[in-house]
Amino acid sequence: MSLERLPGFRDCLLDDEASIQIQLNFSIDESQQRLIQGKLQASVHVSCQRCLQPIAIELADDIRLALIDNEDAIGTLNAGWDPWICADHKLELAALVDEQLMLCMPIVNLHRDGDCPARINYSTGTNDDPVDGVRAGDENPFSVLKALKENNATD
Repeated sequence: MSLERLPGFRDCLLDDEASIQIQLNFSIDESQQRLIQGKLQASVHVSCQRCLQPIAIELADDIRLALIDNEDAIGTLNAGWDPWICADHKLELAALVDEQLMLCMPIVNLHRDGDCPARINYSTGTNDDPVDGVRAGDENPFSVLKALKENNATD
């Protein structure tokens, strides 16, 4: 399936270089419930939300969907099955795959610890690094306000 058929997922990616493997099994259980079970794995490039540089991530998810006619049928599902509303018996597989891929994306994409700070010179919290623009030995510009506040508290 090409990324053109997965518009939501494609918008989450940095480029069109993606490797996606999906295995789906379709079945009907003893209570005539239509089920989709499978696995997906993907290797994609996204933007690190800390430094905005490219990062390669691996996605993996187990799919356990029960096809239902409407929201009222959600309460009848066995535990462990996620609902997928499919009113008629036609299932748009690309939409299903698109949504499942987006659901397994991390909330925040970041490089491993230590990779971003060195690259963009984040403060390490040492006394030599400025914190809020003030070095450890410099006089705090708000010290006058602090002294006024302390004087008012004693009055």
